[in-house]
Amino acid sequence: MANARFGQPTFENGQEVREWNLTQLVPHTAIGVGVSGLRFVNCNLLNCDVPADADVVDCLTIQKSFCSHLHPEWVEHGLPECAVDCGHLADTEEVWIDGELVETIRRYEDGIVS
Repeated sequence: MANARFGQPTFENGQEVREWNLTQLVPHTAIGVGVSGLRFVNCNLLNCDVPADADVVDCLTIQKSFCSHLHPEWVEHGLPECAVDCGHLADTEEVWIDGELVETIRRYEDGIVS
């Protein structure tokens, strides 16, 4: 599988793209802008918006919001840094000792978006 993860590869009109990982960091990232007649077969199109006339066959096509707390190594690739209490925050647990808050444990989850 060709890996173009987090990048914007160049496509040609009418190109068939087979078994590529085209994962993008941010949901609804446009790929192949200005190119027509693309055909994607067995590709990972996670967070990709392909041109309207593209043919998509047996590809992963979900949109997912990634949390930088879970994927800190992706920030250097362009993933926006999340606030401490970002929208990915799924649960918090406070640790109290002798009536004093000593720690707040935060659990984050990536989220599916429409």
